[in-house]
Amino acid sequence: MKFTVNIVALLLCLSLNAYAQDIHIGLEPFPPIVNENGQGYAVDMFKAIEKISDLKFHFHIMNYARAKKELKKQSLDMIGLTPQGFETKSFYQYAEDIDWSVVAKVDLFALDKKYFNTQLLPKQSIGTLRGNADFFSEVLNIPRDKFIEVSSLTQLTQMLQRKRLNVITFERASTMSTIEKLGITGVYYQKVAEIPASFAVYKNDNGKKLKSRIDTLLTKIKSKNYFGSYFHYQKLTDTGLIVP
Repeated sequence: MKFTVNIVALLLCLSLNAYAQDIHIGLEPFPPIVNENGQGYAVDMFKAIEKISDLKFHFHIMNYARAKKELKKQSLDMIGLTPQGFETKSFYQYAEDIDWSVVAKVDLFALDKKYFNTQLLPKQSIGTLRGNADFFSEVLNIPRDKFIEVSSLTQLTQMLQRKRLNVITFERASTMSTIEKLGITGVYYQKVAEIPASFAVYKNDNGKKLKSRIDTLLTKIKSKNYFGSYFHYQKLTDTGLIVP
């Protein structure tokens, strides 16, 4: 009898997998929400959705610039994390944010607080991740030619440590956790924006259907429960010294 039950369960599992809808997501490293090794709070959240739906998620780690290009070509079904409602006009011509979001604080980071006066900074002295300079230039009202883009948070924070950049800017939790992981000391931070971080789908009928399904399923799994220590960084003061 037990053998028969196991066979039925196996056949049911195989049947569900046969009809699973494959969803390919392009993810920019955004630790601890998305780590470079393909793990993180967001990945756990989507895996929880798999358990209550016929969706099967495939995660592709890449920089944000590439993620946007692949979504535009429809090589990906969804990308993240996106600044919900704050992306460029050209982005929203082909993409649409889902309704779900989590608060992300954007900070400036420097070894000397005088560099927080960005009006005094020369060209190419503010570092950020590839695909983000246009966005931060617009949101922070800083001339685009003051930015330089690099490929990873590790590279970005090490360039600050070596004084190759006066300032770096990106989301608080991911930048601080990288600085702490690398043991970089003497870094000051100052909040400059608070932006809802989300995911975006391609702007067509299939994308709208996927958006509706994802938003509904996220409410069922109580998505914010998957973000653990992320909220610790959000509770910090608006300015201060990073203490390892």
